Amino acid sequence: MIDEANRGGLRIDVAVSAPAARVMAPLRIAFNATPLLSPLTGIGNYIAHLGAALAVTEQIDAFSFYGRRWRHEAPRPWVAGGPVEERSRARRFRHWVPSPVRTLLRYAWQPLLGGDLRRRRICLYHEPNYVPLSYAVPVVITIHDLSWLRYPKTLPADRVRWLERGVPRAIDRAAAIIVDSEFVRKEVLDTFAVAPERVHAVHLGVSETFYPRGAKDAAPVLSAHGLVHGQYVLALSTIEPRKNLEHVLEAYGRLPEALRARHPLVVGGAKGWRAGRLESTLRDLARRGQIRFLGHVHAAELPIIYAGAAALVFPSRYEGFGLPPLEAMAAGVPVIVANAASLPEVVGDAAIMVDPDRPEETAARIEELFGDAQLRARLSAKGRARAAIFTWSSCAAATLAVYRLALARV
Repeated sequence: MIDEANRGGLRIDVAVSAPAARVMAPLRIAFNATPLLSPLTGIGNYIAHLGAALAVTEQIDAFSFYGRRWRHEAPRPWVAGGPVEERSRARRFRHWVPSPVRTLLRYAWQPLLGGDLRRRRICLYHEPNYVPLSYAVPVVITIHDLSWLRYPKTLPADRVRWLERGVPRAIDRAAAIIVDSEFVRKEVLDTFAVAPERVHAVHLGVSETFYPRGAKDAAPVLSAHGLVHGQYVLALSTIEPRKNLEHVLEAYGRLPEALRARHPLVVGGAKGWRAGRLESTLRDLARRGQIRFLGHVHAAELPIIYAGAAALVFPSRYEGFGLPPLEAMAAGVPVIVANAASLPEVVGDAAIMVDPDRPEETAARIEELFGDAQLRARLSAKGRARAAIFTWSSCAAATLAVYRLALARV
């Protein structure tokens, strides 16, 4: 059975088993859900899917706070009928209030939040975005990656400074630390003075909206973008330097002209930090008909864009987890990824791995893939099997175990 929730264009699917035996009383957990006030990013998707999966377990009594507004429920994107005016205000606030003022207000909110946590008898606060606002109760933090240390120029300078100041203190004071992969766990242990037993790798999940689709089912969405099922190479990621999209462009340019004519390159993704030059290049190539540039892909269309691709190329230099390759694999699409950071851990032997500094290697592997139908079929089958391992239900179960372990230590 599947429990489905449609939240502001994001469909969240959670596998539901038999009702969980209530051996212990539900934990009163508070979540910082303020990232859900904005269009969903990686952290926003993490909060929304984890919250939905935790709610299904019936083992938590969830409270979510959105700035100064609380809701007695698991975190979720706000929709019509919810406090939309508050969400609109929050967007306007972030647009015109200078970063230093936002920082001061964040500090001003801390004692207020501490009082709220105590009044609601919260037993544990989960901060899914690195740095908690309050330490009035035991805290579990999630560290998704160390990109702010490894690739600081790909993030706004004020966010880098905030993480540099806040993360070491958060690590010192957290009852437990969740990371997205064993790769990030090792990075945290190598970088900070923290006991290994306090850092827990909890893999993310793949929504069940990602599955193979035939040409007929995909046609309405693909035709709207001028795409043909099974006849394009896809590169999908945030438009920012560390995603290494220049590698994709160079590799694709090395392919035989006939192959490029049959299989156009389609690039999609939201604009990231310092993306101006790269986005300008992509738009210029699109105007000249050399690629198709979709920009931000709406959540409802994303599974179909994946499913219609002949292959996904994802040569990112640094990922704390890397959901796009898994989402493509779940859709039955052969995947080519960089042999860097967490990606080998995530894709296992179900994808082709390439050196992110050698676009000529990537070009050769793309050409090999299109010339070998058996290889494509084998990667499609192995990819679906690999992606099926990663579920939000499993993520929720592992996260619950961390909560209980953290509470046992305090």
